Amino acid sequence: MRFDVMPVATEKQVEEIANIAAPSWHDDYKNIFSNDQIDYMLKTFNSKDAIRQNMADRCIYYMLLLDNRFAGYVAFKAHFDHIFIHRIYIRPEFRRKGLARRTITAFDTMVSGDEFKSIKKLKILVEKKNDSAIEAYERLGFRKIRRIETHLGENYYSDDYLMERGIRREQREGKSWEIS
Repeated sequence: MRFDVMPVATEKQVEEIANIAAPSWHDDYKNIFSNDQIDYMLKTFNSKDAIRQNMADRCIYYMLLLDNRFAGYVAFKAHFDHIFIHRIYIRPEFRRKGLARRTITAFDTMVSGDEFKSIKKLKILVEKKNDSAIEAYERLGFRKIRRIETHLGENYYSDDYLMERGIRREQREGKSWEIS
């Protein structure tokens, strides 16, 4: 299977990303949040308007492709010493095919050049009750750093772990984002 990433650049791509978030969130968070909170979070963080605003604020979106089929997306922002991953969403029918691992490995590849030598870590927030996601990120080398409770608006809160992992440059020198 061929794994590729494609930068999100068009309105149609923004729409595709917004459309896949709903089934992923409802599936992933049905035992953690109420349907009302999930809908609020989708509107606030994953609507077309929210995605466009994030992009205007320098958040970078890539579509994840498996054998040229849209399998999910990743959104992240580079900081001086780390990359903060805002979202990795894999469409349900593409889960358990190693896409999250390939995406994390692609970050190692992306920052392997000298121009990114200040970036030392990947960071992500993971809902504290999302045991399967926590276990998956731990298998990818992430570790829990601290707990962060965030007011999301209205009466909604998120109780997350900040997780991080070091960049693994030594194996990735000279390769591109595209990994076969």
